[in-house]
Amino acid sequence: MSKIKVPFSRGVNFTKWFEFQFVNDIPFTKYTEQDFIDVKSLGADVVRLPISMHFFTKSETDYTIEPLLFKYLDTVCDWAEKHKIYLILDNHSFHPINPTDPNIDKILIPVWEQFAQRYKDRSEYILYEVLNEPHHIQDDLWGKIQGSVIDAIRKIDTKHTIIVGGTDFNSIAKLETIPVYKDENLIYTFHFYDPHLFTHQGATWNKPSLAPLSGLPFPYDKNRIPKTHESFKGTWVEDCLNDYETACDPKKLCATLDKPLEFAKKRGVPIFCGEFGVYIPQSKPEDRARWYKFICKEMNDRNFSQACWDYFGGFGIFKTEDRGAFPQDLNMEIVNAMGFSI
Repeated sequence: MSKIKVPFSRGVNFTKWFEFQFVNDIPFTKYTEQDFIDVKSLGADVVRLPISMHFFTKSETDYTIEPLLFKYLDTVCDWAEKHKIYLILDNHSFHPINPTDPNIDKILIPVWEQFAQRYKDRSEYILYEVLNEPHHIQDDLWGKIQGSVIDAIRKIDTKHTIIVGGTDFNSIAKLETIPVYKDENLIYTFHFYDPHLFTHQGATWNKPSLAPLSGLPFPYDKNRIPKTHESFKGTWVEDCLNDYETACDPKKLCATLDKPLEFAKKRGVPIFCGEFGVYIPQSKPEDRARWYKFICKEMNDRNFSQACWDYFGGFGIFKTEDRGAFPQDLNMEIVNAMGFSI
């Protein structure tokens, strides 16, 4: 039985801030202390910060973190601690298409050793997330690598909570494959984007691209299902479109969300939904709002701590992908569905 509980309830991801290939490309002024003040005013108590940690090392053989990255992150930690917002330093060194390197431990361990050394004396508002969405890597191998990272961090930092997850993009189905680690200061994470075709319609990073998919409804409405695009014929997308009514079934979605709850009770561990959301550009606002109302209610009924993907951006809580004015341009239906308020 874990000795800890998730110390936060709901928050957002601050995306496209530290997700660049070179440290000098980081647009540090994209977010400011005011953004922490603003999300705090909504009732958020956690910010998940995706960081392309592995890109910010000096070379492919020298895994020393660029000093400028730590200079920036020190300031972000200051803001989070000042406003009493939990900050997850999320190792977002991944590509949705490229498989997780089976030898990723060669860089993962030294990078986390440096982060642990840097932040070991910070307050408990700072948390570490080992790696975002490992995928196309064997479950048992990932379990061992993740365990090695935990051990490496604990040799330096015995204080801060570590967030761990399973393979297949932190899927719910892979929670059971995570080893029973001895460390008790862990939070287990999953991501939720079901039904995938609805939440990712218009996305270009899938294979095949979902760019031709637009106006897919939620919940299922046979009169509003778009025609199957030629590029989807004979692919998994066509199969999913044919099965879309089942994928939208409230009972099926609820049954899926029951699984992390069952896992948490079985293991006696805290659980956290680190990502969920709907891509804005080609989904209708009313459908998007219905999805958030349903999913957020179900997660809240299960007492899942959660952080939406993202704050402003393709999956953001503003009316468009742009930041907009705060709070005037917030999508209030989605904001309220998440349990936030002005």
